Amino acid sequence: MISSELFSGIYGIPEAALYLSHTMPFNNGNPVSTEKLRYWIRTSVPVIKPLNLPIPRRLISFNDLISMRMVAIMRSRNVSLKDIRAAELYIREKFDIQYPFINRDVWTYGSDVFVQLSRRFLSASRSGQEAMEFLGSWMSKVELDMCFDDSGFVESWTPYADITLNPKVQIGMPCISGTRIPTRGIWRKLLAGDEPEVLADLYDLSGSQIKHVIEWEARLERSGRKAPLPA
Repeated sequence: MISSELFSGIYGIPEAALYLSHTMPFNNGNPVSTEKLRYWIRTSVPVIKPLNLPIPRRLISFNDLISMRMVAIMRSRNVSLKDIRAAELYIREKFDIQYPFINRDVWTYGSDVFVQLSRRFLSASRSGQEAMEFLGSWMSKVELDMCFDDSGFVESWTPYADITLNPKVQIGMPCISGTRIPTRGIWRKLLAGDEPEVLADLYDLSGSQIKHVIEWEARLERSGRKAPLPA
């Protein structure tokens, strides 16, 4: 029997690459293509284990997706894959954390990745070398658009205004923030001819929420994802 927990936030590689490519920052103008994402996964940046599901697709979990989001942010700041690998390995082994990059206490400065321990900063990409104290004011947090639980780990991601991915809501599909309404469903209704104002009234949404759904879904559509009209 397959545990229902396996269906809490699962994504295909092309789908994950689309979400990563259309979330700020845009990796210095270089989108996270499906091929690039597959390379990152294949070369363990960070270590990802395929979900054990009886279907012929390579799927990743919500934690894997967030880990790759962190990698994309670090790459946009010119941190090398070599240093990202070194940081991931150090944090995972030193602190016994399965997903090192879903923690709020990951920082960057220059080409280095740091982890915060109490009030100290350790360079995870340099085997835990302690940073000079004055560097703390210059470091930038890696997380940009995420909410964390009480333990400091990511529980949801907001890749676009009013759009949230939460693995406990609609198996992690992009939904309108604060609701269980998938953005894809609203988009399909719009394509079928429903007016934005009608959908806003029907689902008790604001005009700006509908506007942000259109902007988000249109970005995905322009990248090649085809949303068929409903029957």
